[in-house]
Amino acid sequence: MDNSARLRDFALVAAGAGLALAALLVEHRLRQRKKEWLPTCRAAWLQEPASPLGRPRIAVVATGSVASVKIPELVEKLSEIADVTVVLTAPAEVMTSQQVAGRYSPERYRAWEALQRGGVHVLRDIDEWDGYEDVSSDSVVHIELRRWADVALVAPCSANTLAKLALGLCDNLATSFLRAWDPEKPLLLAPAMNTLMWEHPSTAQHLNTLQARGSIIIPPISKKLACGDVGRGALAAVSDILQASKEAFEGAATRRASSGIGSWRFHGFEEWRPAKDA
Repeated sequence: MDNSARLRDFALVAAGAGLALAALLVEHRLRQRKKEWLPTCRAAWLQEPASPLGRPRIAVVATGSVASVKIPELVEKLSEIADVTVVLTAPAEVMTSQQVAGRYSPERYRAWEALQRGGVHVLRDIDEWDGYEDVSSDSVVHIELRRWADVALVAPCSANTLAKLALGLCDNLATSFLRAWDPEKPLLLAPAMNTLMWEHPSTAQHLNTLQARGSIIIPPISKKLACGDVGRGALAAVSDILQASKEAFEGAATRRASSGIGSWRFHGFEEWRPAKDA
């Protein structure tokens, strides 16, 4: 290879390196500009002012129960009277997917997709830290959600999540949000689980703990469950959950009575304990 060829190759390499460096500098500048332009909250709607129509705001947490297939129907009804943000745990993502919820009720699933296009926001675990870069300026999603919502509804509340809430665990977006929840705001829990899990002594213990903290319990009903067993454990009717939510909205408007934590009772169902504990 003659000297001119070597010089030409060297020039090409140098030019390529220069372009790469220039690209890096441009990318860095764009990232800086992006931080200047965009709000620090990745879920930006959480920092928007309340609706001028005075619509309440509800955060619906769906957990790993097969009853999560009813989330599309529940959210569709709630969105008629409130602004709704949905939080899905990892198992609830499966239950609300097209493969599962779409097969359970294609019509409801299509409505669920339309709701998301129309303004119902859905948060997943990845949204907690996705895009998080600056500890001094970037907001924390579960804290912003806590500030945004007037009412929190866990429906369905699986045995696993029920135990986590009673013990104060916070290992995902949903439980972190609920651990940060303002005890002066309504928190509704609609358990759904197999009858054998519902009748386990731990369940009564966890429900007692959460009721003592002021939670509103919307108890499960008796019917044939997805597994084929017959007994108590099925998610309450959507109409009952909707009614409890409406009552909670009224309570949220005036806040809790001065008696404070523990003043809320079970919603429309006194004999919630398993038969063996009655």
